Amino acid sequence: MEPVLALMEVHVKDKEKFAQYLKGHLPTIDQYGGKVVLRSEGIESIEGDWLPKLFVMQEWPSVDAFRKWYASKEYQPWKDLRKEACDLKLTLVRKL
Repeated sequence: MEPVLALMEVHVKDKEKFAQYLKGHLPTIDQYGGKVVLRSEGIESIEGDWLPKLFVMQEWPSVDAFRKWYASKEYQPWKDLRKEACDLKLTLVRKL
């Protein structure tokens, strides 16, 4: 079992719905063994033109743990709300 990081670039479309999403979905992450390790705003670009307004990093014990959470019935209503609240780019990477 190899730990993974879920890296997300988030563009908020609806602040109220996004606040509801944040409050509601966090317990589901804990339930499936994940944790939020970084939520950053006010990012400074050093090289290149990549400058996300909001960047989030989650740590998961394995790809399987992440996928079980992502497809879970507990997360589903929050995922639906998230799609209304923000646009998301999501990538999984293996943690060294």
